Amino acid sequence: MYFSIHSHKILDLDYNSEIATPKSKEIEWLDLENKHIEHTNLIGKALSSIQESPLKKVVLATSLRYNGAVNSPLSYFKKILAQYTNTFNYLLFHPDYGVWMGATPERLITMSGHRLQTMALAGTRPYGSSEWGNKEKEEQEFVVREIVNTLEQYTTSDHIEYSDTETIRAGHLEHLRTTITAELSISPIDAAQALHPTPAVGGVPKQMALDFICRHERLNRSLYSGFLGVVCPEQTSLYVNLRCMSIQDDMATVYVGGGITEKSDPQDEWQEVLQKANTMGRILASEQ
Repeated sequence: MYFSIHSHKILDLDYNSEIATPKSKEIEWLDLENKHIEHTNLIGKALSSIQESPLKKVVLATSLRYNGAVNSPLSYFKKILAQYTNTFNYLLFHPDYGVWMGATPERLITMSGHRLQTMALAGTRPYGSSEWGNKEKEEQEFVVREIVNTLEQYTTSDHIEYSDTETIRAGHLEHLRTTITAELSISPIDAAQALHPTPAVGGVPKQMALDFICRHERLNRSLYSGFLGVVCPEQTSLYVNLRCMSIQDDMATVYVGGGITEKSDPQDEWQEVLQKANTMGRILASEQ
């Protein structure tokens, strides 16, 4: 299975160029050096496992605590709405989990009747970079293949449609995206449960990656990388909970992750973590 990468075609996903990005103070995270060491050591374990077993990809997550005063959650959410205009933006409170908010670019499913549309969203680089590397292309291929293989178990048609892979812009970052469409015999909730967690938040093979995460990842992911959205009789739209943060006890915690393959470099992966964390970090540090 091969996919073409439209690196020349940059699609704005969640950034409105007509809205000025709020001025931000320097983003500071608590205990950053220890987090760096802990996460790169975890990546090293993943790379060893990939070399020694059938594991091909595993998504490793961490959390960063904002080193600064925390304001009203509603004020942060208003900034999210102003700055990220085409993502799924949400603000919720749960007595067991506290306040959560986010601006996720990743749709898990949109389903009307029996027609489902989903996406493979993988690969991350700063906006304006020139070419995608082999690591990012391979990672995207893993995600597409796994989603298609899952949907083939439930499709009522002879084939599953998927688009060319394109580059999309998500704020200060770019990702690879492939849109996948299928006619299914199951309900929207069953479809979401069959797909989740996709290789974009779990790994390949799925169960082996999840076992590695349970054994080695010290983070309690809580609501991070789950899914949420709107369920209606006419249409169900569910999104993967990425680019998100929680606020509890006057402390803001940002959750981030990244896919590890045999081509991963631990220090490059750490830089990707920081780039993703800054999506919410800029909101927290905004002076407007």
